[in-house]
Amino acid sequence: MDILNNKILICNCEKTMDIDGLELSKACQSSSNCKVENNLCGSNIDVVIEALNESKNNNKNLLIACTQETKTFEKVAEEHNFSMPSTFNIREYAGWSKEGKKAIPKISAIINSSIENIKQTPSLTMESSGRCFVYVDHNKGDEAVEIAADLCKKLANHLGVTLMICNFKNNIMIEANNYKITKGSINLAQGYFTKFKLQVNDFSEALVSSKAKIEFGDFFQTVDTDCDLIIDLTENTPLFTGDKKRDGYFRASTNSPSDLFEIFTKTIEMIGQFEKPIYVKFDENLCAHSRNGITGCTKCLDVCPAGAIQTSGDIISVDPGICGGCGFCGSVCPSGAIQTDYPSLDIILGSLSKLNYDFIKAGGSNPALILFDGEFGKEMINLISRYGNGLPANLIPYEMHSVGRVGHDLLVSSIALGYKKIFILVDPKNNEEFHFLPKQIEISNSLLSGVGNNNNSISIIEENDPELVEKQIYDTSKYTKIKPSLFIPLGAPRGILRAGVQGLSKSNNNKNDIIQLPEGSPYGKVDVNLDTCTICLSCVSACPAGALQDNPDAPQLLFREDACLQCGICVATCPENAISLIPQFNLNDEAMSAGIIIEDQPFDCIECGKTFGTTKSIEKIIDKLSSHAMFQEKGKTEILKMCEDCRVGAMFTQKDKILDVKERPNPRTTDDYLN
Repeated sequence: MDILNNKILICNCEKTMDIDGLELSKACQSSSNCKVENNLCGSNIDVVIEALNESKNNNKNLLIACTQETKTFEKVAEEHNFSMPSTFNIREYAGWSKEGKKAIPKISAIINSSIENIKQTPSLTMESSGRCFVYVDHNKGDEAVEIAADLCKKLANHLGVTLMICNFKNNIMIEANNYKITKGSINLAQGYFTKFKLQVNDFSEALVSSKAKIEFGDFFQTVDTDCDLIIDLTENTPLFTGDKKRDGYFRASTNSPSDLFEIFTKTIEMIGQFEKPIYVKFDENLCAHSRNGITGCTKCLDVCPAGAIQTSGDIISVDPGICGGCGFCGSVCPSGAIQTDYPSLDIILGSLSKLNYDFIKAGGSNPALILFDGEFGKEMINLISRYGNGLPANLIPYEMHSVGRVGHDLLVSSIALGYKKIFILVDPKNNEEFHFLPKQIEISNSLLSGVGNNNNSISIIEENDPELVEKQIYDTSKYTKIKPSLFIPLGAPRGILRAGVQGLSKSNNNKNDIIQLPEGSPYGKVDVNLDTCTICLSCVSACPAGALQDNPDAPQLLFREDACLQCGICVATCPENAISLIPQFNLNDEAMSAGIIIEDQPFDCIECGKTFGTTKSIEKIIDKLSSHAMFQEKGKTEILKMCEDCRVGAMFTQKDKILDVKERPNPRTTDDYLN
């Protein structure tokens, strides 16, 4: 069938899916009827060739409803000199289900979503010359070293290989052939694919003249080297934090042939030029990590599993070569300074909005959402569809590069867009990395409960058993009763969330402007003790978000609530300990403008009349210094009531001559010492 400028081919995979072509074409509002094919990758391959030809002649895009046979279709297109078709999945996501007959609205939504063009993400160019470093521990036995050597021998046909043996024992002989053999221990490892840097202790290289046993050459206590790839077979502590997310770093046991074979097949292709997506974008002007050496927000540093984020003075820095795109930082960043750009939040929500819109438009109801990654999550859904009951007809699947980007902003906005329940599919092997996710759900539930009957409609699924996962996704309880409020999710995450929450508040007739939030939430206000605050404005200069402001024309402290990140820098900066934080979300539009917290009368110099401070601050200074020895005499504290110019003049007129010094002594000479 045709949709706009797109040719769509639908296959029921040898009649394993019950798809009504006429009903589907109506749901998609296609200008032509949908003919459902039985075997596009086999007996109906001529249909694909004809569609490729038609698409070329009419300048159309061709999309085929089958991801399993993508390579087959690409091979056919290449053989006939046609442009490559796109593919999308309706089998595992909709058709292979006990509710497959009711899945037409979902299939329609998937089709319409597939024809959307996704914004391209900037990339980092990497050049690999194939320098491969294999590391093994002799303490694991002679067999471990022999297996590592055999792997090196195979790899050396494709890459430049160096084998390093730590804790080397002289009772083994392995032949170097076409790779280098060294001994030593890695003391420090840094970098990423194509740019690894290693510091090796007790290094020595095997002599090519070695005969019955390996003889080593010159010994070096410490050497520095670099490489493109690292294969760690020591089974010791990983060389990197978040080792599974460090591109170019592979770990395996020499007792696992399947893992070694997988590493071999991957690494032999890792030579040449590569494009790695730059997963996040960072705006240092919004970063609330630190000000004037006082630490505030450390949330991105706390959650990054790969060590890609480091402190750099008062802000942080992100190494795009190390970053694996887990999205954790974007989920927890309170200011939006660091955001996932693969894709960005507004693009994710735009896609979810369209999926929901097309689903409802095609006749669907009570849309639920399951968020999953392209590895564990995708495989789990495939297992449920192939061996179980498949996905419910109302459960819309959305694949993400990583579900680590699932923060409260995405969850609350998704409910606002119309989803009645949200499942987050997490690999239980990595659940420790997702320790921040329950907090994000807690904030989401607080925001949603503050505007309507939320019913705790957001769930994390951490199961390895497909049957247990299936049981949860078919549970029809805890669907939210909140009425949605459709909006266009554009702009920064905080702005998107505010638009969504305010819309939900109106659609659910919420009368409360203030929503109480749990500790650690990135929204709230500051509580200033009016009795102890001297309006010194230290907090204003320290506030990274501009939430605390001053008035250049009057001694006033102002506060804009919607800008407050609850980072705590103001609390740590205040010399009077007059500030505390109150986590809350203010729905009133007044929160978007600065209001006066405290004001005071200006203090004028008693000599020249120049304004140089506030009354409260000068009185505070006088009170603190009145007991000091320098200000015990009568009238001495009057100096503190003068501006900086008059104060200097007054000090020189004092009778006690505070600034006088003794008469300068004559310099001593050599004669003085000799005599």
